[in-house]
Amino acid sequence: MSLVLTPSTRSQRDRLQRLGLLFLLAALPVAAVLVIIINWWVAVLYTVVQTSVLLFGVRQQRTSVLRVDDAGIQYEAGTFVLRTTWADVSKVGEATLPSGPTQALVLSRSGLRWTHTPQVRNQVTTRGWDRIIPIDEFEPNWPDGPLAKAVRAHRPDLLG
Repeated sequence: MSLVLTPSTRSQRDRLQRLGLLFLLAALPVAAVLVIIINWWVAVLYTVVQTSVLLFGVRQQRTSVLRVDDAGIQYEAGTFVLRTTWADVSKVGEATLPSGPTQALVLSRSGLRWTHTPQVRNQVTTRGWDRIIPIDEFEPNWPDGPLAKAVRAHRPDLLG
């Protein structure tokens, strides 16, 4: 059995909305200066163009992927990859990521297999992300759905 999951549409939409608001807020100080120096039309145009270009760039980023098979789980986050066996999953619990709290598979040891740069490796291991595989991003209705079904098949003890 092999299962490949990508973030839900809701999860992707929520992420884009948060980033869009952040980009808009970041453009406002420059827009205020443009209103003072030039006029408000230029400020509005700048704000719209900057926010749109940054959101376009975010949409072009590689989407994270969760691969589940009989041997274990692989989480591809874009700048790093975690791979673990079912035996190394110690529990399902809550974890805090930069995007906020999330349900996660917690690993008993590091599952880090690849990072984009040594700096990413250092950040991932220092923050403990090498032992966390987020669930909510891929299965918003946890513990229902295909991922929960795979967990029940391989490690029913994790779901109590």
